[in-house]
Amino acid sequence: MTNNLPPTPERGSFPKLAAGLALAIGFSVSALPAAAQPKAQETVVRLNGSYTFGAKAALELATAWARQLKLPGVRIDGGIDPDEYDVIAEGAESTQKLVVQVRAKGTATGIEPLLRGQADLWMASRQVSDNDLETMRRKKVPNIPTLAQFTQPGVENVVGLATMAVLVHPRNPLTVLSTSQIRDMFAGKTTSWGQIGGASNMPVGLYSLEPSSGQTEAFCGTVLGLSDPQKCVESFPRLAAPRFSVQDDLSDAVAGNPSGIGFGDYSLRRSARAVALGTACGTGIEPTPFRVKAEEYPLARRIYLYTMPGRTPSPATVEFLQLALGPVGQAAIAASGLADLAPGKSDADYGDARLDTANNALDGGRTRIRAPDVRAFETAIAGADRLSITFRFQAGTNALDSRAEADVARLVALMRQPAYAQSGVSLIGFSSASGDYAGNRALSKDRAEAIRDRLVASGLQNVSATGIGPGGAVACNLDPSTAPLNQRVEVWLRKRT
Repeated sequence: MTNNLPPTPERGSFPKLAAGLALAIGFSVSALPAAAQPKAQETVVRLNGSYTFGAKAALELATAWARQLKLPGVRIDGGIDPDEYDVIAEGAESTQKLVVQVRAKGTATGIEPLLRGQADLWMASRQVSDNDLETMRRKKVPNIPTLAQFTQPGVENVVGLATMAVLVHPRNPLTVLSTSQIRDMFAGKTTSWGQIGGASNMPVGLYSLEPSSGQTEAFCGTVLGLSDPQKCVESFPRLAAPRFSVQDDLSDAVAGNPSGIGFGDYSLRRSARAVALGTACGTGIEPTPFRVKAEEYPLARRIYLYTMPGRTPSPATVEFLQLALGPVGQAAIAASGLADLAPGKSDADYGDARLDTANNALDGGRTRIRAPDVRAFETAIAGADRLSITFRFQAGTNALDSRAEADVARLVALMRQPAYAQSGVSLIGFSSASGDYAGNRALSKDRAEAIRDRLVASGLQNVSATGIGPGGAVACNLDPSTAPLNQRVEVWLRKRT
């Protein structure tokens, strides 16, 4: 029996298969007649929800899982809809059969199957909300958990990051669009590209995903300031094409229309081009890999896998989650085009740029960082490299959120590697500019010290903690949708002295 699996194919490359037709990929057939073969023991995991995750990442993970189980035969059973497929793996000499069922029709479509026991994991490209639960109550779904139960670590699992982007034709001369310009286009106030400095007076061609898409909710909430994706999409003026349920199709439509503009996941942009996002502070923020992993790009979105609160996950579900959160699964998620959560280092110029920001008080103009805090920041990062791990907190509390809880373990594991034996950790707390300066600085220090205590209790040494408060912003404090990104504790690695 061979254990070599072929490379995972791109979902976009699959033909739209007739219902029940199997596409075989490296599938080996046993010499035994079918009737003589022992019945395979099936391991089944059912995933419903986000197309952003289901389109490619779920396929990559299922293939990696098959490889770990030494199942050389992998096939994909697809139907008419490209967002529904089963990954099936089995071996010619094995009695084990792996089935990963993926139904990726949008984030909002995944919670009901989970609640009704028809899915093991809810794929979501944004966090669960009270609106999700209220929608389920209106549908008379029984035994709906509370929001607090859903957001507990272990139930809520952050497995990667998607980058929602504003997409235009590849030859569109505009490289930066401000949120106000984008809002005006999708509100029908700006109807031609010439009105905002474009090369021609071509009419703006708007493209949209369905309201059930997590990208739609992120775009409507973060860019347009509208909390209800259904009402948001219904408010768009005449679209250039009907709403898309599959982003590949939207990306291709934008790329084929010189006046087109749409939104979607950066990893699924295909031939369309993503523009930098202009801010109220006058800067344009591009989705660089590090800024996405550190969650400094305002349109970076977490990808979640939710289990059902109060229901013990099946052993197969637990195994799938462990794979997704571990090194093998994170590599598979990165291969799909999403951002993984493995700690990454900033480039050599990052620290100087951040120090310049602090010195120039480029924090939205609400407050000017004080000289002692600038010096403390400079001391803390001297000769240090910024890690992409960024500790953030549950809303309104000092408790770490679900990603941060997992990142504590990731940081401890990283620092125990021989390559980091001579490195120390600097934890630097920051805040937004809202409120009292001294209070913000004290809060940022308290949070950094609390994480330091966790790391020391885990056996790490040479860990320092300081609080800078509102200085050194990574996002615009003038914009209420981006200001919360400044409430964080950063991790910097320095050589031991």
